[in-house]
Amino acid sequence: MPDRWRLKARTMPTFIVMASMKGKFFSDHGNQYDNFQMMGYVEAAGPNEAVTQFFDQTPYPVRWEDVEYMWAEQLADLGANAHYGDYDKVYVESLRQRWDQDAGLSPSP
Repeated sequence: MPDRWRLKARTMPTFIVMASMKGKFFSDHGNQYDNFQMMGYVEAAGPNEAVTQFFDQTPYPVRWEDVEYMWAEQLADLGANAHYGDYDKVYVESLRQRWDQDAGLSPSP
């Protein structure tokens, strides 16, 4: 079959999923910092889909009550990257509510 007829396999972009943790980090010198954690890598169509997919299929136990919000950055040299969670914050509570609604549970107060 000629190369021009072959379909190119389209791969999903890879994202790094980050989380803003509730609470502060204190250095050995007593300096206080916001606490951000790298959660993992996900292949997805976009950053919000990457966060949702990570939440739905977490590869290890996470205490979600410790996470305020998450965001994802594509692993590519793109101008839209490096916003460090300033845009597209996905709050864990909104993911929990979506999950509860999908499961037919009533929302928690």
